[in-house]
Amino acid sequence: MKYNILFFLSLSMLISLVSCSEDEVNFPDYEKDWFVMEDNAGDSVAHAGYQFYQKYKIPVFINDTIGTQQRVDLWGNTYTYYKTLSLNFAMGGSASAYSDPYLNTMTFCDKSVVPSALRYLDSHIMPSVPKSIHIHSILLVENLQSRATGTEVFNSINTLIIGNASKLASYTAEQTQSLKSTLLSLLVGKALTSNADYSEDLDLFYQVSRSLYSVSDIYNTSTWYFNKDRMPGCPFDPYDYSVTGKDKMLWAGFLDVDPANPYYSPSSPLTDVQMYIKEYLKLGDAQFRSLYANYPNVIKKYEIVKPLIDSAIQ
Repeated sequence: MKYNILFFLSLSMLISLVSCSEDEVNFPDYEKDWFVMEDNAGDSVAHAGYQFYQKYKIPVFINDTIGTQQRVDLWGNTYTYYKTLSLNFAMGGSASAYSDPYLNTMTFCDKSVVPSALRYLDSHIMPSVPKSIHIHSILLVENLQSRATGTEVFNSINTLIIGNASKLASYTAEQTQSLKSTLLSLLVGKALTSNADYSEDLDLFYQVSRSLYSVSDIYNTSTWYFNKDRMPGCPFDPYDYSVTGKDKMLWAGFLDVDPANPYYSPSSPLTDVQMYIKEYLKLGDAQFRSLYANYPNVIKKYEIVKPLIDSAIQ
C-alpha cells in the first residue's frame, strides 16, 4: 500500500505539470544536435572551425564540455545541463589495465593554435582518411597520454582526440607519417573489426596465432609462456633469457609485444589488427614482406589482413 501511495503521488505531480499553462511547458530544445557547428565571422578561431566543419562535416572542439543548457526538471527546478564528449573507448566506463585502449590523461590546448592546427590537418591528414570512415568529431588537445595508442591520437566513442595541437603546424615529414599511420590504424582497425562483412576473414587472421597455444587464449598472455614446453613447434627454451619478447611475438605471428605491456602479447584482437595496419601503412607492401620474410606466421596473417586494409582505405 505504501508503494501504491507513492506511485499515485508521483503520477499526480506529473499530471499537474503537464496540465500547466502552455508557457510553463514550453521547454527548450532538449534534443539539440550538439555536433552541428555555426559560423562566427567575428571570431577567427570559430570561423576556422566552421570552415573545417563545412568541408568535412566534422566538428572540432578544444574542450570535452561542448555546450551547456538551462533546463527544468519535472518538479519545476532549473538546472544547468553540461554536454560532454564520451572519452572512453567503449560503453561502460574505462577499460581494465589489460584490455582495450583507454585514455589516461590529457591537457587542453590554447584556443589560438586551432587555425594553424586545422590547416595542418586539412593539408596533411584528412586527404588520407577514407571517405567511408566516419569521424564523429575531433578534440584538439595539447598533451595526451593513453594506453596502447600513445601520445599522438586516441579514438573514443564520439571523438578523435589529437594531441600536440600547438606543434602540428611544424611537424616534419617523419612526424606526419607517424601521426598518419597511427591515426589510420585506429580508424581503419575499428572499421574492420566492427564490420560483420570482415568477421570471417578476421577470424582466420586471429586463428593463425590462436592455433599455436591451446592452454588459453593467446591474446594478453605472458611472454614467459611462449616456449617449446607449452607450444608445439616453438623453438624457444623457457629459460633462454637471450630471447626477447619481440622474438617470441614474431614467431607467434604478432608484430611485437603489447604497446602498453612489454611482458605480454597484444591485449586484444583489435590491438593485433591495428598493429598490422600501422606497420603496413608505414612500410608499404614490398618493405613489409622483406622485413618479415623470415616469420611465416606474420606473413600468413599479413596475406589475410592486407586485402581487408586495402578495401577499407580505398
